[in-house]
Amino acid sequence: MKPFAALALVVIASSLALPSGGAAADERLPAAAKAWLEERRVVVFAGQEHYPPFEFIDERTGEYGGMAVELLRWIATEFGFTAVFRPMPFEEAQHAVLRGEADAMTGLFRSNERLLRFDFTEPAFNVPASIYARVGAEEPRSAAALRGRRVATQRGDYAIEYLAMMATEVEWVYADDFGDAIGLLASGEADAMIGDEQVMDYQLQARRLGERIRKTSAPLYVGVDCMAVAKGNVLLHAILNAGIARARKTGTLEMIYQKWTGQRLETQAAMARPTPATIAATVTAIAAVAAALLAKRRGGRLVAEATAALRGQADRLQAENEALAAANARLRVDLEERSRLEVEKRRIDAEAAARRVEELTRCAIAKALDSAGGDGDS
Repeated sequence: MKPFAALALVVIASSLALPSGGAAADERLPAAAKAWLEERRVVVFAGQEHYPPFEFIDERTGEYGGMAVELLRWIATEFGFTAVFRPMPFEEAQHAVLRGEADAMTGLFRSNERLLRFDFTEPAFNVPASIYARVGAEEPRSAAALRGRRVATQRGDYAIEYLAMMATEVEWVYADDFGDAIGLLASGEADAMIGDEQVMDYQLQARRLGERIRKTSAPLYVGVDCMAVAKGNVLLHAILNAGIARARKTGTLEMIYQKWTGQRLETQAAMARPTPATIAATVTAIAAVAAALLAKRRGGRLVAEATAALRGQADRLQAENEALAAANARLRVDLEERSRLEVEKRRIDAEAAARRVEELTRCAIAKALDSAGGDGDS
């Protein structure tokens, strides 16, 4: 065997031992979705101006960024289209998609009311929302404790739908975005606000308000943050779903989330789970509403029976939640152990592949030297 042939053997052996690159970027897309992208090439996203760390205009550079924007730019690169972003107030962004002025929203909590107007992708992020108040002022710890108070929020926020569902009447103090809502709370124009925790953490630190405003409750709910298209836009919906799935599978979604929050997605999801106290408070609030309705119809005896039944349900839900929390803790341990074993397996496989390449290389070189020696003798 000639020396260059031995070298070719080494290259072939290396290519067999080491992992190859990924498949084509659009492999999971339906044919109709690929055709739609080839025709359009540009997808317009309506996003929020001031919703860090998810999406926001950087005041220093004027550039639009954040974890949701970074995720969409990655998806656009993977599937070969151009993502154009139009930042605007949150409520206007929703209207822009519904009017056809934008193709999709960068992020929107899924809810029953919104499902009538939007189609939602698979979740990209979980966003727990809690009550915030000024330090030194009264600290509401449940949705029921907000009744009759001035509560700041951005227009179009899910918190409005949530408190309506909980039959909690408040005096809303509206702002265009979360930043302005925080300003209303800090100035005393509002008594409290329901804030998305990652956004509140970022804003309070950036604006140095951590000593003036603090969280006073466990999460009231966990927003399921998805991308959203107008009802019936099935092709773009399929493209975005495929992109989120690929980002999750490749670890890109985890990397982006850690970059912007310093937390793992699994850790954030575990932290976002409602506590037994939160569930109990929620059920108690529902019980109070039910009791008021029953009092108008049937009198005190039925109210007492209904309230007792609902309290029993709250106790059962609390017990079930505690059992679920324990099961989740065990699952996290199992996942961590599985992750450790997978890393160890990859290390062992890589070492075995390296040894195989080294062995093949030695054999090839030895054969090449033998062949060269034989040629010299003849």
